[in-house]
Amino acid sequence: MGQKSEGGFGWQEFAKALSSFCVIVIFGVMLVGATLGMKPLERRATALSDAEVHVAIRWPSLRAGQEGTWLPAADQESLMDLARAALGASPDRFSPAPLGAVSSALGATGWFDSTPTVRRTGPASFVVEGEWRIPAAVVRWEDKDYLVSWDARRMPPVYDHDRARLPVILGSRVGPPAVSGGTGVDAWAGEGIGAALELIEVVSAQKWAGQIRAIDISTYADDSVLKMVTSDGGRIVWGGRPRKPRLGEVTTQQKLVHLAQLHHDHKRVDAGYPLIYINTQRVQFDSSASAGESRPAP
Repeated sequence: MGQKSEGGFGWQEFAKALSSFCVIVIFGVMLVGATLGMKPLERRATALSDAEVHVAIRWPSLRAGQEGTWLPAADQESLMDLARAALGASPDRFSPAPLGAVSSALGATGWFDSTPTVRRTGPASFVVEGEWRIPAAVVRWEDKDYLVSWDARRMPPVYDHDRARLPVILGSRVGPPAVSGGTGVDAWAGEGIGAALELIEVVSAQKWAGQIRAIDISTYADDSVLKMVTSDGGRIVWGGRPRKPRLGEVTTQQKLVHLAQLHHDHKRVDAGYPLIYINTQRVQFDSSASAGESRPAP
């Protein structure tokens, strides 16, 4: 049993040989298929590795209804260069490390209130989004104007005098802090800067805002008094910070009423005087102030 009969066909041996042959054929077909299939994959992988890295940054927008961004083109290019450098020429497509590198690099610039997020939109494409700091004013220190946000935090740009086209804060007794990102303690020291920014926010909503050139805080540390400097060099004694008027002076609303009346009557909030006081019940004019006293500090 199991042996071929004399003169008969050896079916058992034939079946074994056929099975072995089929296995060899199948393996060969699989090997050829795998080899041929790998070539397109290799070409695709090579194409992906050679693809140009593309970075898109969601720039801060202008006011609602307006297109574009307030961020200057030179600063945009600088941030793009920084992002590309952090990614490298061939970022690993399967690693989160390149994304973290870009996030850290941009987050440390001082342009963002918190660390920006970076995500992939393709094998070699990335998009950056974050909460931008909004420029509010510049603080004049020595021979430069330093940009600050509404919470008094340093932002990267430093300008020559009157080049920023933003309100100027004069008279700081403390120099600029280091630029840093996130919510770390990098706000400009001294209560006067924050008080001036409060006043700038109030003034910016008034139709005569264009007549105010600067906020003088030179005596704020001593007497908590803010002064506004007009485009003609006149000084308007405002008084305490808008949210916390000094004891005995009129309210912020009454001060705005005074200024609105001056603008209505004289077309100028300083009424053409070198020094006026609006923190009292009746506006007081001081025509004896010298021209030197009425000019902004250099």
